[in-house]
Amino acid sequence: MTILAFAHSKGGVGKSTLCLLIASELARSGTRVLIIDADHLQQSCLQWTERCRAANSLAATLSTEPASKPDDLKRILKSTKADIVLIDVQGSMHDLLIAAIVASDLTLVPSKANVMEMIETVKLFEWATILKRAPLRLVLNRVDGIDTNTTAFRDAVRMIREHRLPALPTFVRARKIYEQFTRDAGSLHHIARDPSKAEQVVKARANILGLIADITAAIDLPASKDGSE
Repeated sequence: MTILAFAHSKGGVGKSTLCLLIASELARSGTRVLIIDADHLQQSCLQWTERCRAANSLAATLSTEPASKPDDLKRILKSTKADIVLIDVQGSMHDLLIAAIVASDLTLVPSKANVMEMIETVKLFEWATILKRAPLRLVLNRVDGIDTNTTAFRDAVRMIREHRLPALPTFVRARKIYEQFTRDAGSLHHIARDPSKAEQVVKARANILGLIADITAAIDLPASKDGSE
């Protein structure tokens, strides 16, 4: 079993959406995926699963369970038969965040590429150094096409280098189609049934599959079976 955590010290960085995108791609390949929704205030993943189930768009191998304290997390991890577990943690420093990071094979830290977000990201990486087992990787998230040419982006990259933050090479681009996905689509592939969205879906899936390939290179994670698409 492979365990991935999605964590940050603050909300609004897009970690739940990223968790769902990765989970849906892995589940579509037939992998048994469990999302542990450890953000008991928002429960974004749990609510998404319920909406998709109602819309009959949820992959058969994808499920979600809530966790509100470390004991819940331990119990679920001990009993699950999933191949891959993704833990979405509330955006603040607390015991459940520690438990998720320590339990994971890799913790993804999504962040927007600006100085304000990067300051908080640096704090999380520095705080995590006190843990005995804390393999963290930064993921630049919601990157607009023009962002890479801005001073804000260059300043963020400089902070990453100065603080030697380990980052995955794939940027997750900002895409309107992700908004449709988070309603009740179940997967990006499901959206492609609309021919007008097919090209957008191809680009979006390629982006997420690229990120999964990065994760696969970092840990022994089964790649999506149709990752060549």
